[in-house]
Amino acid sequence: MGKTLGRPKTLDREEIINIAFNEYWEKGMFNVSLTTIAKLAKVSRPGIYKEFEDEDGLRTEVLKKYIKLSAEPVHKNYDSYKLYPNHLFNHFDAIINDGNKNLTKDKNYLKIKRPRNAIGCLMERTRLNSELLGPKAKKLIKTFNTFRIECFKKYVRNAQADGKFKKNLNAKSTAEYILAQFSMIQTYRLNGINKNRIENILKTALKPLLTYTINLTIIIILCITEL
Repeated sequence: MGKTLGRPKTLDREEIINIAFNEYWEKGMFNVSLTTIAKLAKVSRPGIYKEFEDEDGLRTEVLKKYIKLSAEPVHKNYDSYKLYPNHLFNHFDAIINDGNKNLTKDKNYLKIKRPRNAIGCLMERTRLNSELLGPKAKKLIKTFNTFRIECFKKYVRNAQADGKFKKNLNAKSTAEYILAQFSMIQTYRLNGINKNRIENILKTALKPLLTYTINLTIIIILCITEL
C-alpha cells in the first residue's frame, strides 16, 4: 500500500522569520502578536504553530538570526583589543545612534537592513523584559548574556593592561556593570530621552572605570576617520 500524500507545504519558514525579525525589532517583540505575523505572511496561525511549535519557537529563531547576523560579529571584536581599542565605545554609540559600521567589517552585519523605525538593539530591547519570554528564548538570552560577560571581561583586562581602565577593578563585576549600561541606554532610547543627554549620562557612568576623561563624540569621530 502506497504512502498517502499530505497537503503540500506552502508556508515559507524563512519568510516568516524575516517578517517577525523586522516587526519585533521595529515594534518590540512583546508588542507584536502572532496574528499580526500570520497576517503579514499570509499564512494561518496554526501553520506557524506547526512550523515553530509555538510563539516561543518563532521568537527563539528570530533571536538566533539576530545573534548570528549582528550580535556575534560585534562581540567577536572584543577579542581583538589591539585592532579595536575603542570597540566598547563604538558599541555604546551603536545603541545610542541606531548603528555604527565601525563595529565590524563582517559582511552579514553590513548587509543588515534596519527597519525604519527600529530603536536601538533588538537583543537589548528583548532582554529588558526577558521574564516575559518562553523557556527556549529565555535560555538563549541567558546563554548569550554569559557570552557577553566573557567578552566584556576580556576587554576590561586588556584596557587595564593598556592603562585606560583602573587597575583595581574586578573584571567580572565591571563586565556586569558594562552590561547594565547597555540596558540603561536602550531604556532611555525607548523613553525618548535626548541622545546627547544619554551620552552625558553614560559618560558619568563610565567615569569611575577610566583613568582619563572620556569624550564619546571625539572617540567616534576618530574611529570614523580611520576607515
